[in-house]
Amino acid sequence: MALHIQMSEEAEREYKRAKMRGMLSSFGAATALSLAFGLTLTFTVIYFATEQPAEFISYVPPAEDAPPRPVPTTPKLSQKAATPSNTVAPSVIVSTGAAPVAMAQLDIEMDDSADDGLSIDIGIGMDTGLGEDLGDSGGGMGSSSPSGSALEGTLYDLKQSKGGAPTKLAPGGKVNTMELYSVVGAYMKSWSPSALARFYKSPAKLYASNFFLPMANASLAPDAFQCAQKVKPAAWLVVYRGKVKSPVSGTIRFVGTGDDFIGVRFGGKMVLEAGYRVPSAYKKDDLSQVNVSGGGLAAHKERIKSGKDKVHAKYEFINYPGINTWNSEIGGLTAGEPIKVKEGTSYPIEIAITEEGGKFGYVLMWEHVSDTPIVKNGKVTGGKKFYLFRTNFSAPSKEELKKLIGKHAAGKDMEWPEFDPDSPIWVAVP
Repeated sequence: MALHIQMSEEAEREYKRAKMRGMLSSFGAATALSLAFGLTLTFTVIYFATEQPAEFISYVPPAEDAPPRPVPTTPKLSQKAATPSNTVAPSVIVSTGAAPVAMAQLDIEMDDSADDGLSIDIGIGMDTGLGEDLGDSGGGMGSSSPSGSALEGTLYDLKQSKGGAPTKLAPGGKVNTMELYSVVGAYMKSWSPSALARFYKSPAKLYASNFFLPMANASLAPDAFQCAQKVKPAAWLVVYRGKVKSPVSGTIRFVGTGDDFIGVRFGGKMVLEAGYRVPSAYKKDDLSQVNVSGGGLAAHKERIKSGKDKVHAKYEFINYPGINTWNSEIGGLTAGEPIKVKEGTSYPIEIAITEEGGKFGYVLMWEHVSDTPIVKNGKVTGGKKFYLFRTNFSAPSKEELKKLIGKHAAGKDMEWPEFDPDSPIWVAVP
């Protein structure tokens, strides 16, 4: 007898649902396994395909196996002052400590072909106090270039206002000498540029390094300052200003003269007033004390000797070789008031030069008081020459000055007071 079993409809439906769940579970597990395998494979390939940086592992042997090491030696240190040269000074980083830092000497060879147009200018060397960039130009009335070590000069035309209107100094074109020295004398009480502000001022500046121009025509000044078309060659005033560093210590004095006049203010004090006129002695409507030439020289000397003129009480007149005209007319060179200076110290200086009209000239030198030339019967008979006052390596020569003066020459023979060719340099500083 056969036995036949048939599932109920409810059991069959449950069976189909269980079968479906099993199939879905199997498919999900297979998918998850495949995904995990794929990710693992991908990261494994990326890792092994990328080049890893090499590592250097140093081996440090035990102390007993290490080879002997030499004892380091300290290089010998030296201190050397810098001097002007073409070598490049190494940069030095100074610590915050107060103790000085000693450095080993370092020499660097420079290849001239590698300069590429660049240069190093050393203004003042520590060794000599002078640098190669001081220059040697600026003779005569000065150079139009401000390079190097020099004093800046400006020309003032006292015959016209800054707007070009005539002043009462030259009515009808003729210079009123009384009014001229009234203006110059008033200026020298303060030496302030504001005292000249109402007068015409040259647009151009000149930069002078020495003040040695024994003889020329007054037309040279307006021409040199590029205002000859505007300024007639009379009643002008040129003022040079700046600061200089003293090359010596001790007592010195400026020595010189001017036609018609040269004045020097040093360290805020007028220390030299020389030439045919003495503007500071001006009194209204009285030129007797201003005039130094002829009989005025004897009167001027007498006022100094008697003590009436206290401003020039320490001045001295010296007949000097090579300046016969100045010796006979104004007593030669004038030695101004002695002043004390200290080497390396900077002092303000102003130099004023004026001319009434005609010929003009000036020289400015200086001396150590202890090195004063030997003077006998009013004439120099021996001793050291005076030093040229100069701010760079310039040294005037007759040939060079004749070329500079050119068409403004005022005579065949140029009088020439000698000076020491090795004159120290008063470096101009900002």
